[in-house]
Amino acid sequence: MNELPGREHWLTPVWQPHPRVCALVTTRHGHYSPPPWQGFNLGTNCGDDPQRVTTARAHVQQQIASPQPPYWLNQVHGTRSVVYGDADRCADGVWTDQAEQPCVVLTADCLPVLLARTDGTAVGAFHAGWRGLLTGMLEVGIRQLAGNGEPLSAWLGPAICQHCYQVGDEVRTAFVRHDEAAAAGFSEDSVGHWRMDLFALARQRLQAAGVADINTDGLCTSCQLEHFYSYRREGQTGRFATMIWLKD
Repeated sequence: MNELPGREHWLTPVWQPHPRVCALVTTRHGHYSPPPWQGFNLGTNCGDDPQRVTTARAHVQQQIASPQPPYWLNQVHGTRSVVYGDADRCADGVWTDQAEQPCVVLTADCLPVLLARTDGTAVGAFHAGWRGLLTGMLEVGIRQLAGNGEPLSAWLGPAICQHCYQVGDEVRTAFVRHDEAAAAGFSEDSVGHWRMDLFALARQRLQAAGVADINTDGLCTSCQLEHFYSYRREGQTGRFATMIWLKD
């Protein structure tokens, strides 16, 4: 049964940095993609039928009633961020200062971060897995949106929680080498293994870059598999979208 979900099955963040700012998170609810992408997959790089994903993406635009389509990135776990409409979509962040240009990132455990100027003049969406966090994805986004020191507000979307996320010594060492304070984002699990708190580390990076207003609903993709996709728990699986745009 091919059943596309209605917008009532998606999440609206409890976050209002400015009346012009709109944000939305899709879920896996629906009966559109078959296993192993069970639900409503929006990713083109996880083995699902390309035409099915194209239809799903068009459905998102229809549901949010946007005259312009969401700007879907080809994410590569890097630190490149582009303005909406850039011809090269190989990036992990997108921003805009124009109305009705939905910026979107896809995830399945990595941390989606939304940024908005508090005066409602620009917004962006950024993909922050541990590699992106470490190498400065959020700092890149902040420079793009607040190059002249404009106040920003941030929202941290659904991602894998510390309880579910085990990493090795090399990951912790890399973060602590960059900033000793990052040690607080790791809890020792066993010899050579740590539990990593993406939310805490992102908050630390944002604060260090001057973002004081940081919000999250604290949702875990692995704990809440009925709502989200989790690469760590499922292996081959789908991707859900976290998006932001400005009202006209």
